[in-house]
Amino acid sequence: MPGADEGADSPTLLHHVLGEAREAGFLGPGPIEPQIRHAEGFTAIARRLSTGGPARPRLVDLGSGGGLPGLVVASGWPEVSVDLLEAGARRAAFLEQATDRLGLADRVRVLHQRAEVCGREAGFRGCYDGVLARSFGRPAVVAECAAPLLTVGGWLVVSEPPRTEESVEADEGSRWPAEALGQLGLAPGEAVHAEFDYRVLRQASACPERFPRRNGVPAKKPLF
Repeated sequence: MPGADEGADSPTLLHHVLGEAREAGFLGPGPIEPQIRHAEGFTAIARRLSTGGPARPRLVDLGSGGGLPGLVVASGWPEVSVDLLEAGARRAAFLEQATDRLGLADRVRVLHQRAEVCGREAGFRGCYDGVLARSFGRPAVVAECAAPLLTVGGWLVVSEPPRTEESVEADEGSRWPAEALGQLGLAPGEAVHAEFDYRVLRQASACPERFPRRNGVPAKKPLF
């Protein structure tokens, strides 16, 4: 919370909350500001992808952890509803408190559950316009856990590793192979290269009922 040493240049309440998340080990140890800018990149892409869509898009932050990018997206985009999906009990409890402190409880919900479970339940399966994934797992795990949650025509925005000469020269389809993604109804989309790197995928058709597989199987036996 804001402290007695606040001044004109003091961090906002959002900075304080995310700083506490970092101290608790829910975020990486680096400075908060670049992490916020990275989350703001998600906001910019998501807003662009939502043009012409529902007046209040419904998004889910996959493995929200300390609240990035979900809390930043919700704070900077008043028209959006965001579910923060987090399997860890301590992180989920932190997110509940953070949501209340930031005054976002009317349109931000914390889901203390595994992604595989939500992907099989009515009310979550096929209900989201967009999925955000910052550091949820390897591409195959992100894809299998995100696709069941998306409505047809929905989109997934994933944080990508920084570009290097080697990665630019490599086949861009190697991380997100079209044929394998097609099993989930997903189609590769654009790569976004700005201060940070992101990948967009589209839910071209409904995810087959056999996905997601049982808890933990997407990571233990990835599709690609």
